[in-house]
Amino acid sequence: MNEIQVMSKKIIEWSVFFTAGVSILAGFFFQDIKVVLGIILGQVIALVGYLMIVRMALSLGTDEKAGKSQGMTGYLVRYLLYACFFGFGAYTGLSVIALLIGFLCHKAAILLYAYQQRKD
Repeated sequence: MNEIQVMSKKIIEWSVFFTAGVSILAGFFFQDIKVVLGIILGQVIALVGYLMIVRMALSLGTDEKAGKSQGMTGYLVRYLLYACFFGFGAYTGLSVIALLIGFLCHKAAILLYAYQQRKD
């Protein structure tokens, strides 16, 4: 496996671990399946966005202008996807706060990985 695959695997593992822990705690405290499903959907949204970023970064060529265009297109598609997922979650009655918490579980995994890999 190359460095990016190793990084992605570790981040995804931590993301699932954080989300599982937070989902169990939320299920215990709130006793509402919609909160737990919201957290899980939020994490899925974040993982899809993350994988889109990784795929886009790996496919960039050497042409700077084309790279900027590809980056901007990927950015817009990702944010439209986020909006659709969050809109769907809100429409179905899932807690938007729970969706954000699931999203933040993935962000915490990225921060943990970056902290572990920092150079002193």
